This record gives sequence, structure tokens and C-alpha cells, in this order.
Amino acid sequence: MTHSGIAAVVFDMGGVLTVDPFEACRDYAGELGLPTCVFVDQLRGPVFADVETGDLSIRDFLKFACRDVTARFGVAVDIRRLADCLAAGQRVRPEMVTLVEDIADRGIRVGVLTNNAKEAKAWWTSGVLPVDRLTAVVDSSEVGMRKPDRRIFALTAERMGCCAGELLYFDDLAENVAGASAAGLVAELFTDPVACRNSCERRGALCSAPPRK
Repeated sequence: MTHSGIAAVVFDMGGVLTVDPFEACRDYAGELGLPTCVFVDQLRGPVFADVETGDLSIRDFLKFACRDVTARFGVAVDIRRLADCLAAGQRVRPEMVTLVEDIADRGIRVGVLTNNAKEAKAWWTSGVLPVDRLTAVVDSSEVGMRKPDRRIFALTAERMGCCAGELLYFDDLAENVAGASAAGLVAELFTDPVACRNSCERRGALCSAPPRK
């Protein structure tokens, strides 16, 4: 445990360990002459929430998204292109992978808490993330609940083997940070890798012990 009482650090996946997952969707909406937020709103809406709890497939969501946009705006959406836009967000930030490894090297437990589709597991277990360095990965599609539900934060602390107040959590969405804080976690809004590393240093997660050789 660090001098500040932090025993574990947990990161969101999309938008924290990876690049902005919505950028390609905004770009595609703009190409179609649609409001740039239209696909993002769908991805943050109730239908995609069913994807994130494992109750709906990505393909079924894509079909819904295309039908919905055509019905509301009279614009045809290429389902393959939209699928490619979702896949474009599956690119890790190298700086964050290094940060995960640096924290683990200092004996602090590291984990991931993600609202995700079950189809994404094949990607994040393919070697793009250092899963062997992680104490736990809590995937909403596997546990059947999603952020900002307070229960998923409690489950994360349990799987990380610490009390909620000993867990430092980073997320790029304010509502998830608020949910984590309400569940007792030490939660911070992710803005960029440099600020995240600085916060980990400030809270002792990068100076509790020298790196292991």
C-alpha cells in the first residue's frame, strides 16, 4: 500500500487505455451530413447499454443504429463502415500500457473496469494489453451490470482485493467518476496520459518501491 493509502489502481478501457472510441463515429456522421453526435448518442444510449451487459450482440446494435438513423434523418448508413468506426477505437495508448507496467513493477495491484461488448474480449486478450500484469479485469458484459451502477465498483474493489477507499480509479466519463466516488473509490477524471501519470505519482502509486528487475 502507498503512503496515501492506495492499494490498487484501476483504469477504464475505452478512452483511457485506448484512444477516443468515438472519434471515427463523429467523423463518419460528419461525412453523411448528420449531427456529429448522432452515433455517439446511440453508443451512450439504452440500446448499446444492452450490448454492454451482454444482452444484445454488436451486430444487432449495428442493425438498430442504421435503421434508426435512416428513419430519423432519411440517410442510408453503411453497416460495414459503421462497424469499422467502432473497431477504430480499439487502439491502445502506448503511454498507458507503460504506465500499467510501471505501477505493477512497483508492487501495486492494477486492474481494468470496462463497459464493453462481449465481442471485444477477443481483441483485448490478444496481446494488445498486458493482461498478465493485471490483478482483475471487470467486464460489464460478463458480470451483467455496467458503470455507473455502484455495484460494479464494489465488485471491482472485491476482485482487486482491497477496500473501496484504497482503490484509485480513472475514467474519461464524468458520470462514471461520480458513480465510483459514490461507491467510495478514489476516482479521478482522465484527461490525458501525462496528467494520469502525474496523479499516480502524486498518490504514491509510482514511488512505493523501486522497480523490480
